[in-house]
Amino acid sequence: MTEQILTITGIQFEQNGRIVAHGAVIRPGEGSLSAALGTGAVQMGTLHPLRDCPAGRQQAALEGKPMEAVFFGERFLLKGAQPQRDWLAPLRRLVGAL
Repeated sequence: MTEQILTITGIQFEQNGRIVAHGAVIRPGEGSLSAALGTGAVQMGTLHPLRDCPAGRQQAALEGKPMEAVFFGERFLLKGAQPQRDWLAPLRRLVGAL
């Protein structure tokens, strides 16, 4: 049997000091989410929006570091501030998995 390590990160999304959504990211391996996003990676997660949760692209911060978030349905993408290859690739993978 092979042992695999998964890291589960819970996230709260706030807007003007009010929580608008809860989310979770499950990633293989160890290490912090902010460190992975610091390299310009994109991470997809599940989103549990609350009342008046915004949709679309939002400016965000994770542990004080600038990020961008895209909310769509019950999913979100979180992107670090450094340039990244393609926003559409994770969306294509999601659509392909449906």
